[in-house]
Amino acid sequence: MIGALWTGVSGLSSQQKALDNESNNIANVNTVGYKSSRISFADQMYQSKIGKGSIVQDAEKIYTQGSTKITGVEYDMMLEGDGFFTVINKNSLGTAETFYTRAGNFRMGDNGTLQDAGGNEVQGWIMQPIDTQKNVTSTNPNTSVFTNEYNKMLGSKIIRHGTYVETVTAKSTDYNTTAKSDSTTVFSGDGAKSKSSKVSDIEEAIKNYTAWLQKLQEEPDGPSSNSIAQVSQIDFKSGTDSIIGNDGSQIKVVINGQTISQNFILTNSTQGFREELWNELIDKGTDPNTEGLVDPTGTLTPAQIAAYDKAAGKIETYKALADQISSKLPVEATMAIDGGESGAFNINETYKTSTYLGDMMKGIIQIKSLIPGQEFKITEVSESSAGQVVQGNYQSTSLASQGSGIAAVNTAKDALSRLISGKQQDVYTPTDLGIDTNTAFEYSITIYDKELGMNIPIPNDNGNPPVADPVDVSGGSIDQIIALINADPNLSKYVEARYVNGNLVIQTRDDNYDVEFSGNLMSGTTPIEVNKNYSGREGAGAEFLEIKTIVDQTASQGSIQLRLDTLNISDSPFGTFSVDSTGLITMKQDGAEFAIGQVAIARFNNNRGLEAQGNNLFAKTTESGDPIYNLNNNKTAEVRGGALELSNADLSDSLVNLMIFQRAFEANAKSITTADELLNTLINLKR
Repeated sequence: MIGALWTGVSGLSSQQKALDNESNNIANVNTVGYKSSRISFADQMYQSKIGKGSIVQDAEKIYTQGSTKITGVEYDMMLEGDGFFTVINKNSLGTAETFYTRAGNFRMGDNGTLQDAGGNEVQGWIMQPIDTQKNVTSTNPNTSVFTNEYNKMLGSKIIRHGTYVETVTAKSTDYNTTAKSDSTTVFSGDGAKSKSSKVSDIEEAIKNYTAWLQKLQEEPDGPSSNSIAQVSQIDFKSGTDSIIGNDGSQIKVVINGQTISQNFILTNSTQGFREELWNELIDKGTDPNTEGLVDPTGTLTPAQIAAYDKAAGKIETYKALADQISSKLPVEATMAIDGGESGAFNINETYKTSTYLGDMMKGIIQIKSLIPGQEFKITEVSESSAGQVVQGNYQSTSLASQGSGIAAVNTAKDALSRLISGKQQDVYTPTDLGIDTNTAFEYSITIYDKELGMNIPIPNDNGNPPVADPVDVSGGSIDQIIALINADPNLSKYVEARYVNGNLVIQTRDDNYDVEFSGNLMSGTTPIEVNKNYSGREGAGAEFLEIKTIVDQTASQGSIQLRLDTLNISDSPFGTFSVDSTGLITMKQDGAEFAIGQVAIARFNNNRGLEAQGNNLFAKTTESGDPIYNLNNNKTAEVRGGALELSNADLSDSLVNLMIFQRAFEANAKSITTADELLNTLINLKR
C-alpha cells in the first residue's frame, strides 16, 4: 500500500510538470520566434516487475518552423530553416555574453547598431573601416564622404566575390552647372570643347563605367586588365600638294560614319604672324620657299602677302576642324607634330600636341579617345576644291583594347573622373606677361600634396613649416619661361608649362590632374594675375567621389552598424534598410545601395541541447556544441526581410493536452486516496 502511495505521488508530480509546461506553451502562443516544448515521461525503477511510478525525463524544445507573419517593418527578419541569429548582451563591466535567438523583431539602437527587442546587439560580418587611401577616390582632398552636393549618381553595384562582398558607388557634384566651354581664343586646335560636348562626353563615360561595373558584378573574380584608349592621326596634304586655299575649298574627315567638314577660313595674316611662321620654319629646318613663302622682313608684294594669308587660313581651318571633332565625338582632337624619327607620316612615329605655327602647317591632327577601349573608325580624310578631291592619310598609333575585371573598372573610373574634374589650366597671355628681353620673372605654386596630405609651397626651403622659395624663370620669350618651369625638378613634379597658340599655359600633370594649385608669378615685385577669361578646368570642373565598402566574410564577427555617417559613407545617417536571403544587409540612400554587414546564422549539431534563457534567448551547452558558421551563410536558414516567425505553439493541441494532463492528475490523485483507504482498512483490521 505504501508503494502505491509513492507511485501516485510521482504521477502527480509528473502531471503537474506537464501542466506547467503546457501552460508555458499557451502563455507564449503569440511570442515571436518561440519554440514550444513537450514533456518526455519515463517509468521509474521496477521491483518484482512492478514499476514505481513516472518521472519527467526532459522538457524538450520542438524546433519546427513557425508560421510566417508579413509585417513590412524594415528591420524585421525571420529565419526559414535551421539556424539562429547571434546576439550579445554587453554589460556595464565591458564583458559580453553571447546568446542565440529565432526572434527577428530587430531595431536600430541608440548607438546605431542592429539590436533585438531586449537591446542585445545582433552579430554578423561587419563592414571594414573605410581606408581613405585605398577605398576612396576623391577629386576633392577635403571630402571623403557623400554629401548633398554630390547629387549626380554615376554608378552603384554590390559585387559578391568569393570571400567578401564589395560595394562600389560613385557620385559627382552637378557637372551641368560647372561645365564651361573652352576658350577657342586660346585652346583652338588644342582639344577645345563646348560645354554641351563636355556634358555629352561625361554621359558617355558614365555608360562605360556602369557597363564595366555590371560586368564585374557578373564575373567578380575573373581576369583583370586595363582598357587602352585609341590614338589616331589624320594627315592633310600640306605645302604645294594641298589644294585648299580659296573660298569654297574644304577639308573633311569621316569618323564612325559621321562626316565632319570645315570650309576654308579666309584669314588676313599680320606682320607678327608672318615673322613668327617664317622663323619657326627656319628653326625646324623647313624651307619656307616650299610653302610659297618669302622673307617677311622686307616689302612684300600682294601675291607674297596672299601666300601668307593662305598659310594662316590653312592653320585656322585645321584648328577649326580639330575643334569640331572634339565637340562632336567623345575624343580629344589636337594639332600635332611627328617626332621626326622617320621623316614620314606612319605609325612608327611619336606624335605630340603642338600649336606652333610651323608645326600646324603640316596639317596633322591627333585624335585620342576619351573612353578607354572604345573604338572609333576613320574611313576618309580629304581636301576638296573646285571639284577636285585629294585624299589624305590616317592611321592609329594605339589601337583600342577592352580590358577586363577590376582593372577595366578602374580605367573607366579614371577616365570618367578626368572628364568630370579635369586639369587646372592657368593661362597667361603675352599681354598679361608684358614680356621683353629685360623682364625678370619668378614662379612658385601652393599645391595639395597627396602623400603629405597637406598644402605646401613649391619650391620651398624644406623648413617646418616650409616657406616658398620661388624659382627664377626670367627669359625673353614664353618658350624660355616654359623651359625653365619644366626644368625645375620641384615644379615639374606637380605642374607642366605649355605653349598654346602663343600663350603660356601652366597645368597640373596627368598623375595629379584632380589637384588644384595656386600659382604665384612675379615680375620683379609685381604679381601677375592669371587671365580669368581663359583659365579654368580642362574638364567640367565638378568633383568626383567613389567609395568602396567591403564586408569580409572570413573576418571575425561584430555588432552590425547601420548609421551611414558612423560608417563614414555619408554625412546623412539614415537610408532604407534591406536584407536579402543570405542575411546581407544593405542601406539605400539617394539611389545608392551600400552593403554594410551580413547577419551571421549559427547552426548547432544538437539544437535540443541549447538551454532556454528567457527573453527569446538560448545559450549553448556542452550538449549542443559550439555554433557553426558557414561562409555567406551557405546551407543555413534563409533570411526573409519584413517578416517574423511566429510561435510554433499550437493552442488547440495545448488545450487538448491540458484536459489529458488534468485527467491524469485526477487519476493519480484517485490512486493515492484509494491506497490510503485500503491502508486504513488494514490498520482497522489489526485493531
